[in-house]
Amino acid sequence: MNYEESLENIKEKYVLSEKQFEEMYEKCKEISFHNCQKSSNPIAVFTGGQTGSGKGGIDVFSGREVQKNGEHMAVLDVDVYRATFPFTKEILKKYPTMYSDITAETTGKIVNKIINEAIKNNYNFVFEGTLRNTQPFETLKAMPDYYKKFIRVMAVSNVESLLTAFERNYEQIKLTGYGRFTNVETHNKTYNGVLNSIRTIESEKKDDIIIEIFKRGQDMVSPVKIYSSKDNDEKCASEILVEERERDKELNKKERSQRLKTLLETLEPKDEFEKKQVIKLKEELCFLL
Repeated sequence: MNYEESLENIKEKYVLSEKQFEEMYEKCKEISFHNCQKSSNPIAVFTGGQTGSGKGGIDVFSGREVQKNGEHMAVLDVDVYRATFPFTKEILKKYPTMYSDITAETTGKIVNKIINEAIKNNYNFVFEGTLRNTQPFETLKAMPDYYKKFIRVMAVSNVESLLTAFERNYEQIKLTGYGRFTNVETHNKTYNGVLNSIRTIESEKKDDIIIEIFKRGQDMVSPVKIYSSKDNDEKCASEILVEERERDKELNKKERSQRLKTLLETLEPKDEFEKKQVIKLKEELCFLL
């Protein structure tokens, strides 16, 4: 039996009833909108960046932006919604490598309902995604014109994001007792997909959708905006993204070397999947050793 057949068989065990789905949706709605109020000039932000790039910093930046006007920014986070799936703990224990795939269909439906709820109520919101494809762009294009629309992307090298992702994996497992190592192949596909998505979005020349590029600041919650399509006619977002990624790649090589060595010494793979990811991590960043 191949992966797809095995996945379909397992998913059948975890099909939610209508009642379970509605309960999950209500939990997610409460998490997302508990402090929200209608805005007369609502803002919608879709984030972009690979795992470990620091997209959460854009959530904080966007929240501070609307707080200046005494308003609230709802954070729509797929991983938070996924965690409300009724059988999450059981799936993580029995099928940890399939967790995202098993819950993907239900979580996707929840996300669509949450976004529609936000739009219906004129809420400010930031959707924390990767932008590995252009679906967020299509969503923004279909949104009402009275929304101010942003795509905000973290420009962080694959070196830094891989280190950050595995460090976060280690801390989560140590703290909670469960979790999975980052899939290096998926990380790399997302890293490349973000750039391809930005290039596609730029080619459509939608002036009502502002593209902004950020680099990391002094800490993870203080990103620095280095580009806005609203204020720059000389360069495009994709050029800035490539330049900043390359600049970031050359930073702190000695420190990053030590971080990699520490990870390789402390990570404890539980199965063949995790062993494979540690090998791939070492291969990707071997120039640091």
